[in-house]
Amino acid sequence: MKNRISLLILLSIFFSNLRAQGLIDHQGALVRSDTSEKVIYLVFSGHDFDEGFDHVLSVLEKKGVLASFFFTGDFVRNHTALTKRISELGHFVGAHSDRHLLYCDWENRDSLLFSPGQIKKDIADNLVELDKIGINPHYFLPPYEWYNSQVVLLANDLGQRTVNFSPGTRSNADYTSPDMSNYVGTEEILDSIFSYEKEAGMNGFHLLIHPGTSELRKDKLYLRLAELISGLEELGYAFQRFN
Repeated sequence: MKNRISLLILLSIFFSNLRAQGLIDHQGALVRSDTSEKVIYLVFSGHDFDEGFDHVLSVLEKKGVLASFFFTGDFVRNHTALTKRISELGHFVGAHSDRHLLYCDWENRDSLLFSPGQIKKDIADNLVELDKIGINPHYFLPPYEWYNSQVVLLANDLGQRTVNFSPGTRSNADYTSPDMSNYVGTEEILDSIFSYEKEAGMNGFHLLIHPGTSELRKDKLYLRLAELISGLEELGYAFQRFN
């Protein structure tokens, strides 16, 4: 009887730790954090568009929410003051490649479009730009959120843990515009988020939003950020940044 109780305790601890682990995709990237906590990680990326950052930062400040931002080297060079401001506000700032290169073929993911040396240099150059303003992250969001296991290993060599958005919602499609065949409107994106939450829950979810998009897209998801945060808070979620 005593041995049986001990076994049950050990199994309980094992499954509790298993639930608390983040989820890793087939390529080795962290795509969901601690699934035992009712916490969501808002993830914002920036490269060539910047029109929504002031709005996003204002909403986050009013809501008392810290988030995670990933910027390319090009973005940092062109928006140095903004990048520093975001970091000083307490948000996480990480690398997103230097030139926003497409590392892997869309159809044949195992095929690199650049040499390993070129990819490693592209990530390293991004880290150099961040280091110039006193930012030294250890999380990396690949450009286009598209990568393979080789890219993950190359980033790891530079002390970077590769992360990506959690699959299941359409939030990553908020960059699309009506002229694109894969266009997804903001209402559909919001519906996908709350539908997914209802069906599967979003503990530890990495929710990606683009704070800058083409001017052809008029219904900007980031303009609904306050509504989105409030809706998820009503469902009992808190928000956290990467550390």
